[in-house]
Amino acid sequence: MRFAPFVVGAAMLALPARAEVPNVVTDILPVQALVAKVMQGVGTPTQLLPANQSPHSYAMRPSEARALQNADLVFWIGAELSPAMEEAIESLVSKGEAVSLLHLNGTRELEFRESETFLKLSLSEGGDDHDDHGHGDDDHDDHAKEGHDDHDHEDGDHEEHGHDDHADDTHDDHAHDDAHADEDHDDHDDHAHDSHDGHDHDGVDPHAWLDPQNAHFWLEAVAEKLAVADPENADTYRANAQAAQAELNTAIAAISKQLAPYGDHGFVVFHDAYQYFETRFGLNASGAILSGDGAAPSAARLQSVRTTLMENNISCVFIEPQFNDKVVRAISDGLSLHSEELDPLGAALEAPDYLVLIQQLANQFEACLSHS
Repeated sequence: MRFAPFVVGAAMLALPARAEVPNVVTDILPVQALVAKVMQGVGTPTQLLPANQSPHSYAMRPSEARALQNADLVFWIGAELSPAMEEAIESLVSKGEAVSLLHLNGTRELEFRESETFLKLSLSEGGDDHDDHGHGDDDHDDHAKEGHDDHDHEDGDHEEHGHDDHADDTHDDHAHDDAHADEDHDDHDDHAHDSHDGHDHDGVDPHAWLDPQNAHFWLEAVAEKLAVADPENADTYRANAQAAQAELNTAIAAISKQLAPYGDHGFVVFHDAYQYFETRFGLNASGAILSGDGAAPSAARLQSVRTTLMENNISCVFIEPQFNDKVVRAISDGLSLHSEELDPLGAALEAPDYLVLIQQLANQFEACLSHS
């Protein structure tokens, strides 16, 4: 009996050391929500970019840079959404791996829409004209990356930032009330736009998280990356991803049914960040006040959007929570419009939850389009 402690101790020494959970960093809240779902019960990723700031123009603090430096895995949309993060990843992520979700083989990509209006034939003349801006299901597949069909679902055939990279003169004061208020962001949007143009990314719209079918694919991809980094918990990651995918399938089918009555209703968005959501669920945007990269609107663009509203009898216009609605007021003066707030980055969510984010967007679209 007196040798028992030695025997037990020897057995304990023979046990393999338990591997540490990977240190995982994400860029925006929707990606954080998806990765957290896969890691549930094992660990929690660190979200780098605040949901109430523009990913295109956000300048990281030293503590956020250190988070990248210590990361084993970084899941982010890509340089199209946050150019400054690309530079930080290249210089700071040495021991880990950075995974651009936008450029994974299997992600459905759409090109930026170049014009402020998306309909060649006005709705008042009976025009639907989805094909002119890539919203038709057949046309949509032309934009898909090779291999996506394996991940597409029949109930998803209906088919942003979110708040990314908006114009400086449209910022609401509260967007910088926090510790970043004393930082110099005056030139960020111009810089971000220039940086975007300087990258060879073929004009891909980065708001791909707003197609929940992309999120469905990303869940599996994230689980596989985590499984390689942490084989001990591989089964948990894969099981979590599969459960989340099943929930997404149910949500896609329900939202498709919810928004089906509004496919021929025109509307104008604050900035062109929603074509992934529109395409997935068969919606028919008429125009955007700001372009997809958030460049400040010219007087000619504002007049064009106002003309679109008038000529097509459009009564639904969307605003966004972090930005002043003075531009909307300028183009809607004298018009009878109903406005709702879209929150594609989930800034108003109490906790990161991708399903809640997508359902909230669907509810906001329905609320506005039901008045048109």
